[in-house]
Amino acid sequence: MKWHSYHNAAQFLASVGAYLEQREAESNLALGLLYSLAEGRRGIEQAAPLMAAVENSGRPVLVLVMTPPNQLVIADIESGSALLEAIRIAVESLAALGVAVPGVIGDPDTASAFAQAWEGQNGCSSEVVMNQRIYRLDHVNEVPRGPGDLRIAKEADTELVANWIREFSVEVDIGEPMPYDTAVRKAGDSIGERSLYLWEDHGEPVSMAKRARPTRHGVVISLVYTPPALRGKGYATSCVASLSQLLLEEGYQFCSLYTDLSNPTSNHIYQNIGYKPVRESVDLRFIQCRA
Repeated sequence: MKWHSYHNAAQFLASVGAYLEQREAESNLALGLLYSLAEGRRGIEQAAPLMAAVENSGRPVLVLVMTPPNQLVIADIESGSALLEAIRIAVESLAALGVAVPGVIGDPDTASAFAQAWEGQNGCSSEVVMNQRIYRLDHVNEVPRGPGDLRIAKEADTELVANWIREFSVEVDIGEPMPYDTAVRKAGDSIGERSLYLWEDHGEPVSMAKRARPTRHGVVISLVYTPPALRGKGYATSCVASLSQLLLEEGYQFCSLYTDLSNPTSNHIYQNIGYKPVRESVDLRFIQCRA
């Protein structure tokens, strides 16, 4: 079993894609990032991405993708003792390369095993950012929808979307608003690539959702947000159900999304729409590591 780093995203995708696609919805984060990198749809924010796999006789056991400054995404292909050995090799290889890993996202057991090994290697501790669940939808249920219509966000919506992204970041990620210029850039990028959608009621935007990380057969819905004062009116259900149906009609076989397990409302909404749980995930952040 050995560590193999890749510098060409298309080559990496060709090497590991078929294995990840055996569980395409469950692997949507790692796989979607690789498709984005291979097709040039993702800008590099601070540094070149990390793309690597621990392989056994040419077959990947563990796949690792990181786009700094974001968390390391790990996807397990095998389980048991082979996976544990792959994690040990990955941790030692990353340490030898001097790679700074801010945290890890993956299957709870796999991520926890990686975190334990990383903590032992680097004198860290870790904390849970979010316990998550991955859902898959193949058919949109008939659900009551609030008043309004779905539309693509426009340039004129940039300020509104940026403010909503900042509010979203407080609720689901860092506990404080991301810098305004970062939010404006993210809003502009999403609007420019026509991936952000708004649910509009009587001419006023009331909820948003984004299409993201398309893979061979599926696509992810992310950045689902409704301002607190507008919740409880069916806007999020309407927005996500309508966008999911639109994506299926465009030819995707399924949609997938991540939820925060501590939010029973959103989990209930998605299941009503037709999303079915396929796997748990955890987002862990490393703290107090040795310099």
